[in-house]
Amino acid sequence: MKRIIIGLMASLALVSTTSSCKGYLNTEPSTALSTDKVLKERSLLQSTLNGLYDGLQGSNRSTSYYAQSFTIIGDVRGDDMQCPTVGSRGNAYYKMDYTRHNVYGPWYKVYSIIRSANRLLQMCDNLKQGASEKGLKEIATAKAQAQAVRALCYFDLCRVYAVPYVYSNDGTALGVPLVMSIQENSSMPGRNTLKECYDFIIKDLTEAIASNALEPTSFGYISQSAAKALLGRVYLYKGDKESNTQALKLSKEVIESNLYQLAETPEEYKQVWSESNSKEMIFSIVNFDSKDWADREGLAYVLHINGYYNAFITKKFYDEMMEDKDDIRWNVLWASKGSRAEEVVKSLPNANPTMKMFIGKYPGKASLKDMRTNDIPIIRLAEVYLNAAEAAFKIDDKATALKYLNVIVKRANKTKSVAESDLTLERILKERAKELVGEGHRFYDLMRNGLKCERFYKGSQGWHGALIPEAQSFDHTYFRTILPIPETETDVNPTLKSQQNPGY
Repeated sequence: MKRIIIGLMASLALVSTTSSCKGYLNTEPSTALSTDKVLKERSLLQSTLNGLYDGLQGSNRSTSYYAQSFTIIGDVRGDDMQCPTVGSRGNAYYKMDYTRHNVYGPWYKVYSIIRSANRLLQMCDNLKQGASEKGLKEIATAKAQAQAVRALCYFDLCRVYAVPYVYSNDGTALGVPLVMSIQENSSMPGRNTLKECYDFIIKDLTEAIASNALEPTSFGYISQSAAKALLGRVYLYKGDKESNTQALKLSKEVIESNLYQLAETPEEYKQVWSESNSKEMIFSIVNFDSKDWADREGLAYVLHINGYYNAFITKKFYDEMMEDKDDIRWNVLWASKGSRAEEVVKSLPNANPTMKMFIGKYPGKASLKDMRTNDIPIIRLAEVYLNAAEAAFKIDDKATALKYLNVIVKRANKTKSVAESDLTLERILKERAKELVGEGHRFYDLMRNGLKCERFYKGSQGWHGALIPEAQSFDHTYFRTILPIPETETDVNPTLKSQQNPGY
């Protein structure tokens, strides 16, 4: 699949810069063709869909979503990764001293994708009349894709701008504005409840799956398996008994389909995140060449030891990894010796350049020999196993939880396993941390489970940079665990201004 945004797609997927007189949610995108013409041209359907997926990354014009910052803010606000260098990408999120004046998060970029998804869905409705059987199938596929992408976007917005569902008073807390169709310029949407948001997310994904229009597997697009895996993740975050039951059911369906396989050898494991032949990656954003990548602002370059090396693991995480020196996951942690990152490590207490402290999951495709070409992972089979283990544990199905957890433990080291007597939620989350580091999960895993994030290691600073006291140790009740709605948005939308997150 080639996802290069042509002129028309740029007009559909991107919006004009937010001005002082208009908020983003009620700003119409500029377009080279009339909206009416665009929505009725079936020849544009595939390019419109491709543009939608390109938006998830942000291309080299925007890195505020999966291309960089969304993953970074899920890592460096946790206890396993840090971004201590002042002025580096992610440092503001790491420090957690942001205000409504100086942080935007993914708000604008994600809503631009939602707007594009809504346009694609309207396009699909318009094209049904008089379409051939082949045309109807193509339209159904595009519709299911748009619903799945829109659901992912809303779920991510809720993770960043709303309290964890478990602590939302049965979903009555505020979520984000649900924009379900093309809005009028005068529209000033307010925030829906978190329950309304999750209900909508679940509905979108459920309908996409039930349509049977998604391929069983798909390279670069959301497949039937990917939609199920993502829906399982949503249910896991929702967190009640019924939701955990659904999370386990969906995760088992993906696992037992045998359409995906865990990497087994160190060489296979190192290629999971970048190479197209990985059987473990369920859905990733694909970079084919330099027209797709996010260049030097992308996630791969930001983390690479010969890129910006802006974020790396903490002393706490390093010591946890040292519990097993034969863990296969050491193969995607890199030492800085001989690289640009070496000087940073030399400045840290009790650290040296031979220590594997940097994320090596994004080396770039071997055929293209450039870290910036690396694909961007969204969900892979290892996470599905861990989702199943956590969901099973929470509904008191300990045998199933132990079975799925040990699949990942044994993949890391065939001589290891977790005994039934040692099975706890903390043990499952520890395995999640080791497996998913550098993929943007740890912070949310801690917050949705009501756990403390202890960033100063055992009461000492460790390798951490300076942090305000509130950011050294906190749980989901700390107001800065939720980002503020951007001030440029609330300044022009009185409804949202009255619904700003507490503390801002």
